[in-house]
Amino acid sequence: MLFSIAGVLLLTGGLILWRGLSHSVDNDRERGAFRMQTRHKVAAVVLGAFVGFVLGITSAGSGTLISIGLILGFRLTPRRVVGTDVAHAAVLLWVAALAHLASGNIDFGLAGTILLGSVPGVWIGTHLAVRLPERGLRPALGIVLLASGLGLLGKAGVNMPAGVLVGVPIALVAFSFAVMRRRTRRVPMPVAQARL
Repeated sequence: MLFSIAGVLLLTGGLILWRGLSHSVDNDRERGAFRMQTRHKVAAVVLGAFVGFVLGITSAGSGTLISIGLILGFRLTPRRVVGTDVAHAAVLLWVAALAHLASGNIDFGLAGTILLGSVPGVWIGTHLAVRLPERGLRPALGIVLLASGLGLLGKAGVNMPAGVLVGVPIALVAFSFAVMRRRTRRVPMPVAQARL
């Protein structure tokens, strides 16, 4: 199961990164909001059941799995994907945490220490996401999904050196920055300015 999820994460992250760096017409098909029909509701319930099952068994990133569904199934914009995903995870993780609390599976010292970094990180990330343009948020989302896929491969037993887990996302960030910077430099001037 972990191999399958990692493969989907790598594929989806790669596609999102490619779409973010190329000026794809598919980006125009993304939507900020839409009216849910019965088929959307059924698909959302099935997606939620699958993610809840996988999370309960493996703890494999609920956020990344929901992101895939929101991107591929509902074609939401990156900003909507992040917001919807966070709201969903807030409730889902409480339910999972209560189940594991009842089973005695929680290391409270470690969880509390991780929260010392996570809470400020979420606050900073949320403020940046609101200010980042969509053209920057889309590659960032793709890189996060790719990094999550690599991490899951390591969790599944593939020998994944720390240099790969850290180096690949950093290299992708540098590459994405270079591509987007070159694209903004090549934006043609309006005709009126060109004549001056």
